[in-house]
Amino acid sequence: MNRKLIIAAAATIAAAWCGAAFSALRSEPLKFMSFNIWGDYFDNPVSEREAGVEAAIRKARPDVVSLQEVTPNWYKSPMFANLENASYVIVRGDEDAALRRAAFSGERTDRHINHEPLLYRADRLKMLDCGTDFFHLSLSKSKSVTWAVLEDKKCGRRFAAFATHFWWQANGPESDAIRELNARYVLSLLADIRRKWGADLPAILGGDLNSVVQSPAHEMLRSGGFMNAASTVDVRSPHNSHHGNPTRGADGRYHGALRTANEDVPENSIDHVYYTRGIHAMRHEIVTDQVALDVSDHSPVVVEFEFERRAREGL
Repeated sequence: MNRKLIIAAAATIAAAWCGAAFSALRSEPLKFMSFNIWGDYFDNPVSEREAGVEAAIRKARPDVVSLQEVTPNWYKSPMFANLENASYVIVRGDEDAALRRAAFSGERTDRHINHEPLLYRADRLKMLDCGTDFFHLSLSKSKSVTWAVLEDKKCGRRFAAFATHFWWQANGPESDAIRELNARYVLSLLADIRRKWGADLPAILGGDLNSVVQSPAHEMLRSGGFMNAASTVDVRSPHNSHHGNPTRGADGRYHGALRTANEDVPENSIDHVYYTRGIHAMRHEIVTDQVALDVSDHSPVVVEFEFERRAREGL
């Protein structure tokens, strides 16, 4: 064979091999959703909205979901079994151990449950560790944090995922201080997790933080190395994540709508996704289709991430 042809063929093979190796090292984007599903506190029964919440999750097809306001009736709903059939696994952590750590001495009831579970896609990820903690049972039984250490089955990269819901009242400095303590608790959890799983373990946190990015809780998260996805991506959603309670229409069904133009301000969002070094936020979306608007007062927040390439990968 002509020497030039041999060299050209070798170059073609090498390029193909390098391209395949490059593709193997770079995993597909990791999609994270945070979704407050509006409990069932206001004569807003689960049975009327469970199909819509499930549809919103299935449509977005996130790899990890941070849920908030998952009341006892939601756990009794068939939604979780249906999502399990779609390859999702629910993570609630050890709630009894969490109650003991919170120095709870009363009788366990349905109210003492983890309202902030995680979901992850078992066809892509596997769970290595998990846990949950209540922030302050004396103030609220529904505010907690759940975490999991997950590994991407395709590329082997690991990360910690958090689902959380911070204190809710908007009465100024007093409530800001409570939410700041919530954020400090999350940072202490991440430090514990990293002592076990590696100091450079990336983390993603999603939740209803009941506060805007300029507030003390967010400053605390940023001081601990977290970055707000909406603040760092090139293109962010133009909407406010909290659009207000859906209302019953003449047809007897719940219907939601975006806020008026002067109120639909993205900087006023209270639902957030944060992340640390080791991953990179590429796209931020607040879901505002009619299904999402009808089922909750909060729209799902979806962020796509990619793992940052390590120096030792030679890329």
